[in-house]
Amino acid sequence: MRWLLPATCAACAAVAAWSAELPAAWKHWRYGRPLAAPEAVTWASVTLPLEVWGQAAGSLDDLRLIDAAGSEVPYVLHARLGQRSRIWRDTELSEIGFVPGGYTQAVADLGAGAAPHNTLEVEIAERDFFTWAEIAASDDRATWRIVRERGPVYRFGKEGLSGSGIVSYPATQARWLRLRLLAADEKLEVRRVSVAGEQVEEPELVSLPGRLEREADAPRGESRWLVDFGCGGVPASAARFGSGRGEFHRPARIEASDDGDLWRPAGDGDIYRYAPREAGSDDRLEVREHLEIRFGESRGRFWRVTVFDRDDPPIEDLKVELRGTPRHVVFRPSAAGPSHRLLYGNGRAAAPRYELARLTTAAERAAAVAVAPGAEFENAAWVSSEPWSERNPAVLWSALVLAVVGLGWLALHALRQPAS
Repeated sequence: MRWLLPATCAACAAVAAWSAELPAAWKHWRYGRPLAAPEAVTWASVTLPLEVWGQAAGSLDDLRLIDAAGSEVPYVLHARLGQRSRIWRDTELSEIGFVPGGYTQAVADLGAGAAPHNTLEVEIAERDFFTWAEIAASDDRATWRIVRERGPVYRFGKEGLSGSGIVSYPATQARWLRLRLLAADEKLEVRRVSVAGEQVEEPELVSLPGRLEREADAPRGESRWLVDFGCGGVPASAARFGSGRGEFHRPARIEASDDGDLWRPAGDGDIYRYAPREAGSDDRLEVREHLEIRFGESRGRFWRVTVFDRDDPPIEDLKVELRGTPRHVVFRPSAAGPSHRLLYGNGRAAAPRYELARLTTAAERAAAVAVAPGAEFENAAWVSSEPWSERNPAVLWSALVLAVVGLGWLALHALRQPAS
């Protein structure tokens, strides 16, 4: 499902007679979109177009739904943001050492009766490094089975990237884990190893349409893409990459901006792909790739994606797209008829509090019939909700200046009067 949904011909025909002038009760709402809910539908759902974020209040507090009679219709704002839970626990390390030309090793003891685990985090003292991690598991500390052949572990301190010391592997209850950092010529100082049983609920992510350009004059050792969504406040939470190259590993940073000049960090991570070894090789590996960086949801009109090539040549065919979680307005169509209007654009409106959110189930929300929103209109009867003084600052300041000048003249005139 695309985030930006065009209005269907049927919806346009059903709402063609709507006036752009809203009832007096909604005079402070500047923008709206017509909706045509199908007949005899228990639940309907409309996915908010991307442009709504640029006109509505930052957290969508001013979003309202009204029916043909102008009455407010309760709704549930639904978003599947996903979540990731990890409860880390430390391990006892032993057999820490370095094999020149081979690897740095540490054995982690999780203790008797270890709970299932599938994620390891290693803390390494060095500020700038890249290596592959091999993880093996054992129930008796004598027989080892490899559960992850290679997982990237890195930190690029020069670029200010925190890097990643986290490697995942198939769930196991093994008491011991053997970590090998496959940097043959570099001894790495392992300070700590923690493990967790990670549980992931996947978010709903869709591609965000925007104008994307690859920056021609990016600094040496970097590849950059700039994205302009054309309206402010657009929320994004992932960057997806694509390339036909067989093997690569590059760190990346994502930034957001409201004006294209001041940038704030949104997230960072790494992208990689490594191919199978040649047939007959003793260390033949399955193809692994990681081409999506997820980060906490951030908002902005402009976005910048930087891939750090360092001293490697740029990946010429690398493609970038930003992704975000759409918001769905789920509601029971009004008995007043199929025609509804979605309103926004009132910066002083407080978030509504409907009981509907507590009376609906996830299954009901998921089964709602999709309704396409019509084209945005501006309320012809709109009256700003801002106080008069905020809407007319020039008049207020002019009056203040005149008052100060008048008081000054009176004071000066009083000083010039002869004492009686």
